[in-house]
Parts: sequence; C-alpha cells; structure tokens
Amino acid sequence: MKHFNELLAGKHFAQGLTLVELLVSLSLGLLLSAGMVSAYLVAKRNHHYQEELARIQENGRYAMRVLSRELAMAGFHGGLPLPTDFPSESVGVDCSEEDWALDRAVLLDLVDDHTGPSPPLSVHDTEFTCFEPSAIAPDTDLIAVKRTAAEASLLRGVPASTLTASAVESWFLRLVHGLAPQWEHIAPRDLRDASRALPSLNYWEAIARVFFIRTYSTERGDDIPSLCMETLAGNELTARCLVEGVENMQFEFGVDTDDDGVPNRYMSALTPDDLRRAVTARVYLLLRSIGPISGYRNDKTYRLGQKVLPVTDDAYLRRVMSSTVVLRNHTDPVG
Repeated sequence: MKHFNELLAGKHFAQGLTLVELLVSLSLGLLLSAGMVSAYLVAKRNHHYQEELARIQENGRYAMRVLSRELAMAGFHGGLPLPTDFPSESVGVDCSEEDWALDRAVLLDLVDDHTGPSPPLSVHDTEFTCFEPSAIAPDTDLIAVKRTAAEASLLRGVPASTLTASAVESWFLRLVHGLAPQWEHIAPRDLRDASRALPSLNYWEAIARVFFIRTYSTERGDDIPSLCMETLAGNELTARCLVEGVENMQFEFGVDTDDDGVPNRYMSALTPDDLRRAVTARVYLLLRSIGPISGYRNDKTYRLGQKVLPVTDDAYLRRVMSSTVVLRNHTDPVG
C-alpha cells in the first residue's frame, strides 16, 4: 500500500487547455479560415475576370470578321464591272421611304454618330425608317452595305451545292450573257428546275444590310448592348442581332484625294464625294463584358479613332478592337 501511494504521488496527470490558450487557438483558426475564404474569393474573381476577358476577345474577333467582310464585299454584284447601273425594284418592307434595298445608286453609306430621337440620316441623306431610333445606342455609327453573295446560287445553269430547297421567295440578281441585269423575286428551290439549266444563266442572291449597335440584346432593359443589323430577308428588312457586348462602333474612311488608289487622309465626318473616293475603312469596336465584375471599377477613357469616350466609372470590363479594310468593290455609280 505504501508503495502504491508512492507511485501515485509521482504520477503526472495531463491537464486541459487554459482559457487563454483556447482563445488563441480559436483566433488562429478564424484567421486561417478567413485567409482561405479570401483566397477563394480572389481566385473566383480572377476566374470571372479572365472568363469575361476571353468572351470579349472572342466576341470582338467575330464582330470584326463580319464587318470586315461586309466592307470588303460592299458593291460586289456578281462580278459586274463598275460602274454598271440597272433599274431598282421595290421590296415589301424597305428601310427607307424610297426603294433602297435594291437600288444600286449608293452601295456603301454611313450614319455618323447617330443621336436620335429621329430616324438615322446617312451621308447620302437617306433616312432609314426601318429602325426604332430609341433602340440605337447614342453616339454610335451605322454602316449600310449593299451587294450580292460572294458565291452564285446558280452559275452557268448549275445550282450551287449550298443552295437550299426553300420555298420562301428571295431577291436574286439575274445575269444572262447579252442581256441587261435585272432583279428577280424567286424561291431558291425553283433555281433547281431543269428549265434554268442554261450555260448563259446566273443568279446571285441580293444582300442589303444596315449594321448598328442596339442598347439591348433580346428584350428591352436587359442592358446588354449588341451588334445588330437590319437585313433583307425574303421580301422585307428584318432585325437580327449578331454579337452581344458590343457597346460602340465607329468608322473612319481613307479618302483618296488624288486618284492614285492610296488614302491621303482618314475622315469620320464625310461628304458623299468623300465616301465615293474612300479606298479603305478603319473599324473601331468597343467591347464590354456582359455582366459587371465584382470588386472592379472602370476609370479608363477609350479612344476609337478620333473619338474619345469618357470614363464610365462602373464595374464593366472593356476593350477596344480595330481593323483596316480595303474597299475592293466600293464605288458610287452615279457619283
């Protein structure tokens, strides 16, 4: 018994944490947890930032490809030599009070910094009535292009492999060797008829488009500026949106003042004669993220050619893209 008591007397029992030690442990745990949450939020914000930046770049490249191609093709009509004029035709719902869509008098036109609320008025004094003026983003340009498709729908009597079997009538430029060109309203499937398998017969689909920036994408109030167009479809001009997040669009044209085929100066405010003499075009697009970026404030100004846009002081990410296009087919036949 004495020996057992001596063993107990020499035994060291474990003791619990003191209050101070517990508080220190809890504080360290909270700091560690806060650090982990903060790191997660930063990583999430960076991921969102990079995701929106990638979307901006992808949307910008696509929008630029579309506009560059349209400008390069402006005025092309089935390979007809320039200038070549022929009578216009009336479409069911046009973009002007006059016959605009199928009139070759002006093949490339510009509205410089539309402000509204009246319908857009072009350099050539065309009033575009197919628009809802309040839906056009203020202080943005509009560009109007008329041409035919790059590939014939029927070439020397042979239908193109891409020709659809649609029964909806569309407008085509009818070219026959030895005869004057003319517009014809016909269903694509009818071009496959054996009666049109003539070596001298060609059909080219008509294209008439006005590109603009709309303040919304699918419905008013969604606050997603978008690159849209009024385009000839069937027998009327109809609105179609192409790219979301395009906030502003500006054009400058390289004007050849001495007829050597080289631009002498770039202009944004032009006369009809200036536009007729244009040999190149510069396209400037301001792209914006679809949604705001948490924790980001945009305090930058942006230059779109000669136009400088002020600070917006909001949470949207923005980038400017630009490109120069050679106007290979552009002319004003009556200029």
